[in-house]
Amino acid sequence: MCAMASPSTEWTPSPLRDWCTGVDRAIQAGEYTQAIRLLRVVLARLPRHLPSYERLLHLIWWLKRWDEGVDWSRRLLRADPHHELPWVVWARSLEHAGEPERARRIWQRALEYAPYSRVVREGVLRTHVGVSSNSLTLTRAALATLYRHGQRWAQAAALYRGLVQAFPARLDLRCALLEALWRGERRAEALETARALSRSHPDLYLPWLVMDRLGDPDDRALARAPLAALDVDREYARARFEELVPRPTHAIAVAPEEQALLAP
Repeated sequence: MCAMASPSTEWTPSPLRDWCTGVDRAIQAGEYTQAIRLLRVVLARLPRHLPSYERLLHLIWWLKRWDEGVDWSRRLLRADPHHELPWVVWARSLEHAGEPERARRIWQRALEYAPYSRVVREGVLRTHVGVSSNSLTLTRAALATLYRHGQRWAQAAALYRGLVQAFPARLDLRCALLEALWRGERRAEALETARALSRSHPDLYLPWLVMDRLGDPDDRALARAPLAALDVDREYARARFEELVPRPTHAIAVAPEEQALLAP
C-alpha cells in the first residue's frame, strides 16, 4: 500500500485533510480504486495513520479483498483492540481463507463488541453450525459493551474490572476499561491506567490520548510523538471517541503526479 517517487521529485506540502476528504468523496461516489490510490499516498507518509486504516478496512469489506483483511485488521487492533470493525473484517477474511475454527473464535470476539450487529450475528451463526447452540448468548464482555454504548460508564467499568482480573492478557478489555474510566470521569484512575498501559504497550492509541487529555506537561510531552504517528490531526479521536479536540492542520509532502490525483 505504498506509493514511491523518484529521488529527483520536487515535493510540495499538501493538507492531510484534503486527502482524507478526497478518500471519503471517492468512497461516496463508489470510486473505490481511486480511494485506494489516495490512501496509498497517505500511508506512504504516515504508515501508522489510524483513520486511513479504518477507511481501508471498510474498502476491504466492500471490495471483498479478503487476502488483505487479516493483516490490516491486526494493524488496527494493535493500536485499538476494542474496535469492532477489525474483528469483523478479520473473522470474514479467515472464513474466506478456509479457517473455520479461527474464524469462529474471532466472530465470537466481534460479538463482544457489536452484540446486536446483524452481520456479526450471522457470522457467528454461520461458523457455529453443528458446534454450539448457544453461540449468541451475551457474555459479560458483551453486556459491558452495551453499558459503554449507553454511556453507563460506572456499570461498564465495574464489569470490565472483573474481566481484566480474569483475563489480564487481553488488551481489548484493558482498553475498554480505560475508556469507561475516562469517559466516566474517574480521572485519577484513568490516568494511572493510561500511564501503565503506555509503558507496557506503547503501540496502543487510547492510553496516549488519555494522557494527552488528562495528564501533566510530562504526560503530554510523552504522548506527542505517538499521537503524531497514529492520529496527527486528531481525526480518530473525534470520530472514534467523540472527543472534541482541536483538529490541527497537518500537511504531507507529495509529488506533483500524486497531487494530481486530488483533481476533481
